[in-house]
Formats: sequence, C-alpha cells, structure tokens
Amino acid sequence: MHPSMRRRTFEHVYSELCVAVNHRVSRYDLWLLVREEGGDPDELTPRQARFFLGNGLSRMLTEEGAALSGRARRRLEKRILGFDPRYPTPEEWLVERRDPARSVA
Repeated sequence: MHPSMRRRTFEHVYSELCVAVNHRVSRYDLWLLVREEGGDPDELTPRQARFFLGNGLSRMLTEEGAALSGRARRRLEKRILGFDPRYPTPEEWLVERRDPARSVA
C-alpha cells in the first residue's frame, strides 16, 4: 500500500470521529493517542486502526467529553474499518467530479 494511502487512513479516522461526536476534535491529540497506542499516523494500517478502535477510542471520547451510544459507536467502527484508501470516498468522488485537478488518485 502506498504511504500516502495510509495517511489517508488516519485522515479518514479523524473525519469520521469528528462527524460521530458532532464537533471538531484535536487532530494533534488524536495523532498522539494513535502513537501511544502503537500506531503510526503517517503509515496507519487497517490493523492499527482496528487496534485503536478497541483501545484508544474510549480514551479519546473521554478526553473530548463525548459519548457515543452503542449503535453510534458500531457505526463509527464500521465506517472506519470499511474504509479502503485505494478508492475515493463519496466526498472525494464529488470533489473530483467538480474539479478534476483536485483528484486524490
């Protein structure tokens, strides 16, 4: 997997987390927490993302003062674990259709 795709994985985790808690979380704090959990945000693999969800997500939510229902948490986990950096997200696809010069590929 190309390194920039792995960085996309971290950015996807960040985006989905912000949407799930309905406010912007600190990208830096998330970065540090992923590092503390043994992941590398620049080279985040699906396995590391899964580990973070199992171990670091609760801590991040507590630090943000946010709570997710069981259903919302499962939805967040599904969206993060279902992400494949080889393909554009729906949001990226729309941006690319509007402005092909901003393509992520």
